[in-house]
Amino acid sequence: MKRNMIDIVETVLDDMELHYGHDGMVFHFTMSDDRADFPISIVALEERDLLMTIGYFPIKVGQQHLDRMCRKLNDINYSTTVGAFVIDPEDGDLSFRITHNTDGGAVNEETVKTCLLQVIARLRDCYEDVMATLYGGPQMSFMFSPERNAAHS
Repeated sequence: MKRNMIDIVETVLDDMELHYGHDGMVFHFTMSDDRADFPISIVALEERDLLMTIGYFPIKVGQQHLDRMCRKLNDINYSTTVGAFVIDPEDGDLSFRITHNTDGGAVNEETVKTCLLQVIARLRDCYEDVMATLYGGPQMSFMFSPERNAAHS
């Protein structure tokens, strides 16, 4: 018996112990690392035989940076085997997407988990390049040591 795509996505997210919300066929949650929180959506379109996994950067790309960012993303997409970076020119949303054709039910827990992990990995791998392109250089934070400051006084 063929399982419902929504049930499969719920099973994967529950097994990964992710806290998520969903409205019908769209699941929303956030993945975090030490640099940023990445909103994630999984869209299960059973009637169209599609499973879309979308990870969003926590930034908006302004119109003044759109051309430069599109050139950078084209370079990144050229070297990407699965999925693509996309910018919504209207609202500046920057996302990485994998669309999987489920071909009448050819989806299981492993497929959902693989798509999800690939999206998360690609967001993390490209974070520095995207931020450097947007803000003009590598993003760094500085911490000053009290001992070092005392030695220079």
